[in-house]
Order: sequence, then structure tokens, then C-alpha cells
Amino acid sequence: MSELLTTLKSEFSKLCDEDSIEQPLLKRCLDDTHEFKMNLKKLKAHLNKQVQEASTGEHSEKSSKKRQLIIDKLHKSHKQWEHNVRKQGKHALLQHNKFHKVVLNKMYDFELDQVYVNQLPADAKQYVERAIGVHISRYSMCTVPVKDGTEMVNYLSEVYDIDPVVSSKFVEMAQIVRELKNGDPKACMQWAADGSLLEFELYLLEAMNSLEKGDKLKTYRYLLTKIPDFMAKTRKHKLRHKVAPLLAQLVVSSENKFDIKEQLEKCVNLFTKDYCAQNHLSFNSPLFLIVLSGIISFQFFIKYRTIRAVSHVDWSTEDELPFNVKLPDFLTKFHPIFICPVLKEETTKENPPFALPCHHIISKYSLDKLSKNGTCNFKCPYCPIMASRSRTKRVNFVIL
Repeated sequence: MSELLTTLKSEFSKLCDEDSIEQPLLKRCLDDTHEFKMNLKKLKAHLNKQVQEASTGEHSEKSSKKRQLIIDKLHKSHKQWEHNVRKQGKHALLQHNKFHKVVLNKMYDFELDQVYVNQLPADAKQYVERAIGVHISRYSMCTVPVKDGTEMVNYLSEVYDIDPVVSSKFVEMAQIVRELKNGDPKACMQWAADGSLLEFELYLLEAMNSLEKGDKLKTYRYLLTKIPDFMAKTRKHKLRHKVAPLLAQLVVSSENKFDIKEQLEKCVNLFTKDYCAQNHLSFNSPLFLIVLSGIISFQFFIKYRTIRAVSHVDWSTEDELPFNVKLPDFLTKFHPIFICPVLKEETTKENPPFALPCHHIISKYSLDKLSKNGTCNFKCPYCPIMASRSRTKRVNFVIL
């Protein structure tokens, strides 16, 4: 598959102009057509001049020769343009057919399972399909073309083959999010817990919608009814500063300087987070976490592969994690089942994993043993890099 990338780059360059790789072959046809159009305008001006001279009685043999010369130039320009367009069109079609034959056909001429060196075991397919189902249900259920809960579950089952047990967990969330985005926060307001931050943000959203319609009096009465009761009930007085800009616009400004879309997204995110927490669901789908972690880690894998090839070293065990990658906090957490490749023991809170300067990872007990409790330097068990206890770092792994 990687060899195909080189072929793809080589063949794609042939679809472009030799002088400029950013210009496609058919750009020449456009340039020739533009030049032919300019020549036509010039010849038309000359012909009009000859016609005017003929109408004034200045017709002569010299004028006839000029008109004939203009007509000959027109025929010659047309033939040249037609020849160039046919030539460039034929060349472009030839290169496109070659590109399709050499590259596009080969992209489908392989088994996907043969591309990957570390293939997933056969029994892992059900978990991958479940992760895909959770991802679609989590992020896309509110966009399906049906509204009833049962119909939504059946639609995902028929179109995406998602297990109804998985999709049914997100039905209520999708319905409320859809209504919220359509401008109806009632269902979300009924679901929100009393005194929650979601309830407060929904009050602000409703006030913004009312103010945007130009009804300042209604907005003022709404805020006067809802916000004081909320403050008295929750004693969250720090939230008052969020109401101040709305009140200022009611009194001073005639222009709406707030962002309703931003407020709507805030409410959607708060509701989704609360809903997932209440129903013991992951706020971010496992598939999203894995893909994001892979994108961030890819550069380190490439670097590791290059170093391994130059140093002629390899990793000893197939299932070991070869190095630590710094990931965002919401992706990291101590992973209790990492197996130390030196002692072949499971890491624990008392025996956590540590990254060496070369990014190879071993357990704390292995580190103490190799460094003789931090009293000496030592060589990494898997590469020639020297290390010391003071240059190691505690490791956090991604939650999968």
C-alpha cells in the first residue's frame, strides 16, 4: 500500500502541466481559447473598420485585399486553436485513462486485511463493529430522517446494521438535542436537574432568543422571573456576571451583540455531558478517542520506526508499547494492566510504568533494579541509550 503512494504521486504529476505542477493539462485549452477569443475581437474590429470604409464609398482593390487578409487570418487562427484544443484534450484524456489504469484500479486490487502487519484477531470484529455503532449513535442519531424513537432505532439497524441495544441508549438524548437545535428547549428544560448549570444556561438561551425577536419587555420579565429564583435556590451568585450583558443590552444597546449559536452549542454540550454521566455512557466515543490518539501519536511512531531502522534494533515482544506519548489530559489515565517487558509483571499503583530517555517503558521495580535504586546509570534493555533514574518520567496511557 505504501508503494502505491509513490506511484500515485508520480502519475498525478503527469496530469499537470510540465511547467507548473499546480496547473492541470486542460488549463492550456483554456489559455488557447482565451487567446483565440482576443484574436477574434481584434479581427472583428478590423472588419468593422473595412465595412465602414466600404459604406462611405471608399471601396477599392486595396480594401478588398485587406478584408481577404483578415478573413485568412481568422481561418488560420481558428485552425490553430482547434488543433491545440484537440491535441491537449487528447493528451489529457490519455493521461487520465493511464492514471485510472495504473493507480485507481490498483487501489482496489488488494485485500484490506493484507495491508496491516498487526491484524486484529477474528474475535475482535464484534468489538470494532460495536465501537462504530456507538460512535454513529452518539454523534449522528439526531440527524436521521425519522423522529419516533422506535423508528430511529430501526433506521440505524437497517441502514448501518447497528445493534438496537446500542442505539436505544442514545434515543432520548438525540430527540432532545434535535428539538433544542430546532429552537425548542422545553424537553431539555424538563430533563435538566433543578439548580444545575444546564438549567441556568437554558434560561440564558431562552432570553437571547426572545431578545433577538425584539421583545425587550418579554425578555426583561423572563429574566426577572427565572434568574432570582434560581439564585435563591442554588446560591450560585457567581453566575450573575453572565446575566449582566443581557440586562445591559435591554437598557443601553439596540444591537444584539451576543452569539446565540455559541450559547446553543454550550447548552447542547452541557446536556450531552450530563446525559452521558447519568446513563453511564462515555461522553466521547471510544472510536473517537482511539483515532485522535492515533493521529497525535503517528509522528512518534514514524520517528521510532526511523530510529529503529538506523540503530538496527527491534522490540522484543509483539504486544508491548514501545514508547510513551504525551496526550491531552482527557485522553490519559493510569492503565492498570500494562505488563513490564523486563520483569514480565503487571504494573500497579505501587509499581507504575516509567519512560526512559529513549521513550522505552519499564516498571518502577525494573527501574530500581537496573539503576540500583538510583545510584548509577544504566543502559536501556532494548537500545544502546544510557539512562539514569533522574531522567525518567511517570507514564500515563490512553483510555481505550
